[in-house]
Amino acid sequence: MKTESSRPTRAEISLSALRHNFAVARELAAGAAVMAVVKAEAYGHGLTRASQLFADCGADYLGVSFLEEGVILRQAGIKTPILVMGGLVDEQIERYIDYNLEPTVSSVWKARHVNAAAEKRGIKAAVQLKIDTGMGRVGQQWSSSDRLFSEIAGLKNIDVRGVYTHLATADGENPEFAATQLTRFAEVVKQARSFGIDPPHIHSVGSGGLIPPGTRGEHTMVRPGLMLYGYSPNPDLQESLDLRPAMTLKTRVVYVKYPPAGTTVGYGATWRSPGKRWIATLPIGYGDGYPRRLGNRGWVMLRGRRCPVVGRVSMDQITVDAGPEA
Repeated sequence: MKTESSRPTRAEISLSALRHNFAVARELAAGAAVMAVVKAEAYGHGLTRASQLFADCGADYLGVSFLEEGVILRQAGIKTPILVMGGLVDEQIERYIDYNLEPTVSSVWKARHVNAAAEKRGIKAAVQLKIDTGMGRVGQQWSSSDRLFSEIAGLKNIDVRGVYTHLATADGENPEFAATQLTRFAEVVKQARSFGIDPPHIHSVGSGGLIPPGTRGEHTMVRPGLMLYGYSPNPDLQESLDLRPAMTLKTRVVYVKYPPAGTTVGYGATWRSPGKRWIATLPIGYGDGYPRRLGNRGWVMLRGRRCPVVGRVSMDQITVDAGPEA
């Protein structure tokens, strides 16, 4: 809601850009199901609004990191299947079931706890199994995945909806390691099937693997994240892709001055005016997420002109060299 006293600093989100980027991802998916990743407040674009938009666009799944994100989406009335990709805390299992959220199960112990909670209710709990093929975070180690599958095969109150992994170098930094991970994952999927576990969703590919010439391997679903918001994980491919950045950060000039040559600006006095320059102050800083490292390095667009940030970035202000003419 905008009022007379609203702060002029704001992030504007283009819903048409989000729709466009989802359409690009859907085309690149080439028939595979699409999980729109909306973790971290939809990469800062607004969790509920972005999730509803992607659901309306036909997303087959939504991917979040934490239970509370999934709960917010359910409370907003979103019915699309939701996978919570973060680590599972045992005390939260009941709420996963309450809100029809799919937890990530990555160990025998987690599987047993989910099964026990579901058994008490006389239901089957939908889960997805995470396998660590080289990322080194959450996930059953690929070389011992048979232990997890053997356990799962004997649990009567678990419905395995997916098996997935996370690629560490899918953006092209190290394609050989990505290929190694995919080889391991293919072996894991084959092993799961030997235990009678053959879920509808097999996935390993995020934006980095989805964007050509990304490495995909066997999959029935893809997990675009960054590209939905207009960016390629590989900067070298940004211009060749038809992606549209959805966020524009805007503010207004709140003060200008015309200091003499030698006048210092900002903490640490790291910049001195050469003279005959207007210095504009903008009400945005690192407290708003504007990176501190952009002091004396970043730039802003001021009335269509590219103006450099001068001096250090303060918590709630930056200063820019607006040039010799106001």
